[in-house]
Amino acid sequence: MLKKMSIRNYVIIDQLDIEWPDGLIAITGETGAGKSIMIGALQFVLGARADGRVLRNPEEKCIVEVSFEKLGPLAQEIEKILEEPVSDQVILRREILPSGKSRTFINDSPALVQSLNQISPLLIGIHQQFDQLDLLDDSKQFEFLDHYCGNRTKVEEYRNTFRSRQSLSRKIQDLEDQISKSEAEQDFIRFQCQELEQASLSGNEYRSLEEELNLASQSEIILQNTENIQHLIDGDKGILDQLLNCAQLLRNIRIDPFLDESYEKIQDIREEFKVMASGLERLKDKMDFDPDRLKSMQERYDLLSKLLKKYRVTGIDDLIQMRDELAGRIGSMDQFREELIKLKEEEQKLNQLLKIQASEISAIRKKMSPQLQEEIIALLKQLGMEYSRFEVELKPDTIPGPYGMDKIEFLFSSNKGSELKAIKNQASGGEISRLNLVIKSIIASRTLLPTLIFDEIDSGVSGQIALQMGRILKEISDHHQVITITHSAQIASRAQHHFYVYKDSRGDHTLTRLRPLDPQERISEIAKMLSGDPPTETAMNNAKELISLN
Repeated sequence: MLKKMSIRNYVIIDQLDIEWPDGLIAITGETGAGKSIMIGALQFVLGARADGRVLRNPEEKCIVEVSFEKLGPLAQEIEKILEEPVSDQVILRREILPSGKSRTFINDSPALVQSLNQISPLLIGIHQQFDQLDLLDDSKQFEFLDHYCGNRTKVEEYRNTFRSRQSLSRKIQDLEDQISKSEAEQDFIRFQCQELEQASLSGNEYRSLEEELNLASQSEIILQNTENIQHLIDGDKGILDQLLNCAQLLRNIRIDPFLDESYEKIQDIREEFKVMASGLERLKDKMDFDPDRLKSMQERYDLLSKLLKKYRVTGIDDLIQMRDELAGRIGSMDQFREELIKLKEEEQKLNQLLKIQASEISAIRKKMSPQLQEEIIALLKQLGMEYSRFEVELKPDTIPGPYGMDKIEFLFSSNKGSELKAIKNQASGGEISRLNLVIKSIIASRTLLPTLIFDEIDSGVSGQIALQMGRILKEISDHHQVITITHSAQIASRAQHHFYVYKDSRGDHTLTRLRPLDPQERISEIAKMLSGDPPTETAMNNAKELISLN
């Protein structure tokens, strides 16, 4: 239950400290005194967004702190969220600094707002006047029904599967888009890769072809010049003959070291010219190009030159690298298609699991709906709606949704003989208020939620109906701490504790104050709610009578 609440520097609240008792608590007060501001502060400490604009004094930080006690089995659930031991008390605190930044603490340790958002729904439920619209929303109708059916765990398991399927479907769509986007260029990529693969590229081939073709293009002059050189070397009276004559002249006069050395050098030179002549002879043989081979070489060279120019690279190694990259892209596309097949198989399995889980949830809903209908109708009759009818309409859906494979509609009729129609097309504001309270009181009886706050849910009702609403709130408070902010004297009279909100105008500031009322003050306050301020004697007597009905 909510035990303490402390507010500092929040809107028109400079300092407010409240100790909340157990049971049914009524909060009343004049319009604009700050009741809604208190609720706003409470929602902020429970994880709602806020910024520096709520600072009453912009130069000081805002602090809102609440403590919950008597957690019972909820302590174990909170321990799972926080991943640390929790005693029978939890303290939540949030601060807003003058800079606008906020800080969050759980049991005086820094925490994430995400943790607050996980813990808060376990500790407290806040129901406000505009929440009546929840009844018109099918998602809330599912939540109400599943709370009643005890389906929450099964629904959460289903929703986890549903979210996994949704995430998987997005992956599949992204992958399909990627494949589709690449499909147009895929044929071109394959063509390029095939073209380069068919070229059977080799790193040194282009240069070798270039040298050989260059040699072939000048073969005629090479042959002519090599023949002339050969004739000069080993022809009649050529270099070899001249060198031989020189050697013979020196052979018999090698009595001097210089002459001997000269003889040896001439012999060496003669051998080198012989090697040269032999090499020139071999070159002449190479110059004898086969026309078919020469044509083949030229075609090959032209192909490689074309590829270099086409792909705008300078060497065969670049072409080889490009070929490998293109092959890799083709391989990636093949992998994408294989991955797509696997993802679709996984999606099919999740769809089958969703249908199984949805079928189990739907069966429980159909089984429990008649019982819920009876309980709602019985309570509505207590609230003066004698001829009211209520029905939970469930229809099968073909597509899994976030709440299963059912379509839901709360049908309602308040008058005898009138047709059942969707609430949004049938119920008035007062009827929705009563129906809202009835449903939430039934749901509350089936939850461990320790604290419930009802903020002006008595809209559109008064008199005996309001008295009966108060009685229902009182019954809820037998198992939950209930705080009700109300303008109804009948509802306030049912409370075990009564707090009064008022404005304290001192100097240049108007501040919100809250104080508990003693028995006599309570009679006076309820009387004012019945007749005005100051209350009449009749109103005072009526107030005493209302309180005595407790």
